[in-house]
Amino acid sequence: MALALAAVAHLTSAPGPPSNGLPGSTRSQIAAAANSRYVDLVADRSQRQRAEEANPVTQAASGREWRSVNAIGCTRGLLPAAPDVDGLCDDGLPSVYVMQCDPADWQLPRWRSYRDPGASAWSPWEQVDYGTCPADRVPAMTAEDFRRLPLPAPTLVMQPEGDWVLVNIETIVRTDPTPVVLTTDLLGYQVEVEARPAVFAYNFGDGSEPLVTRDPGSAWPDFTTHHVYERPGQASITLTTTWTGRYRLVGTDDWLDVAGTARTTTTGPAFRIEERTSRLVADLCTDRPTPPDC
Repeated sequence: MALALAAVAHLTSAPGPPSNGLPGSTRSQIAAAANSRYVDLVADRSQRQRAEEANPVTQAASGREWRSVNAIGCTRGLLPAAPDVDGLCDDGLPSVYVMQCDPADWQLPRWRSYRDPGASAWSPWEQVDYGTCPADRVPAMTAEDFRRLPLPAPTLVMQPEGDWVLVNIETIVRTDPTPVVLTTDLLGYQVEVEARPAVFAYNFGDGSEPLVTRDPGSAWPDFTTHHVYERPGQASITLTTTWTGRYRLVGTDDWLDVAGTARTTTTGPAFRIEERTSRLVADLCTDRPTPPDC
């Protein structure tokens, strides 16, 4: 129990990262000074936290399987600190954590690990935070978290429609800028994510520089995004969309920005680029049989 006391004795100190080791004499002094409220924090963890430690939450996204758990960190021998989910603290050394709120409101540090498709072993535990108070309970959504979301690629619309376009005439492109709202699990919390298409990059497949714009475009005759092909051939257009996002806990009103962006890509069907000329003819080319000069 002395080690558990050492783990909580500094919980009211200034915020900062944990100290993963203390000399035995120092641990004893800290343990003697710890008051019963802090002892109870570790010795009598809530039923919810105990259940989480016994059965870590598992998340699956884009083939990679994630699990997370709230637990005190412990170090055994030369191994790095890991969550106390397999008795590490029984013969190891607990980390010392700090907080700025009442012990009853403090949530144990969060850890996560992953397992890729086909793998049998989980990755080493990664510490996400040092414990949270109610004011900072919302975990940070990283760019990696954001990119794992199933964002739908915006529709690519081309005018004129069909399987051919003309050289030296505008080929119009546009897309749908409607935001997408998704609900996902973020380190055990249900969060609502609003993803917004922010930048559109069109590759026209003819070797020209891509058109990069924040304008989703408009239909003819009020079009604002287009490309002019200069020579006959064949091409297809690829649209790469950069998304920004914000998120919040389900049922709350405060939005937080996602720390990073995500991208989606869609490619339209191939089409011909044709060069056509006009000339005067004696009769209508719709006549049957077709006139020889058509």
